[in-house]
Amino acid sequence: MTEIIVNYPENQAPNWVEPQLYHPYRFGIGKVSSHPLVAICMNPSAARDQTSDRTVNRVIAASQKLGYDGWVVFNTYPERATDASRMDEFDPVLSQKNIEVITSFLLTNQITEVWGAWGDLKYEALKHGRDAIKEMLKQHGINLFHFADVTKAGNPRHPLYLKVEPERKRYL
Repeated sequence: MTEIIVNYPENQAPNWVEPQLYHPYRFGIGKVSSHPLVAICMNPSAARDQTSDRTVNRVIAASQKLGYDGWVVFNTYPERATDASRMDEFDPVLSQKNIEVITSFLLTNQITEVWGAWGDLKYEALKHGRDAIKEMLKQHGINLFHFADVTKAGNPRHPLYLKVEPERKRYL
């Protein structure tokens, strides 16, 4: 876990975290609203209810720039790790719970599109999670968008490494 403390921007602290108590995994975090920007990133790092991280703050900045009134971050796999190489082996039960939480949120909140923001994935747990999420989105007719060209491996770019502009929005 990182020791660098990053604060949420003013009035952007999350009002929803799943699970509510701190665990070595996180399914989702966000400032739920009537029209949130929903991003699917790689895996959770340091963000929790009281402190943010650089990736979450980039999603928040994008939500404000693009005119959303809130933000939600999910991940391809829910295990917390600032260094993905230190993640445990893929846990299919944990991955399935991640899919269930994401699906429930998207359907309950009538979300019709999400921002794919995971970048290139080197580890099997992240790849399995990504593939399951993409399949779920397809099954429910939820569009997946990104900004800028995809990576050479065909993945949408991670929020830390791209400029978010409305005219750069593309669909996978």
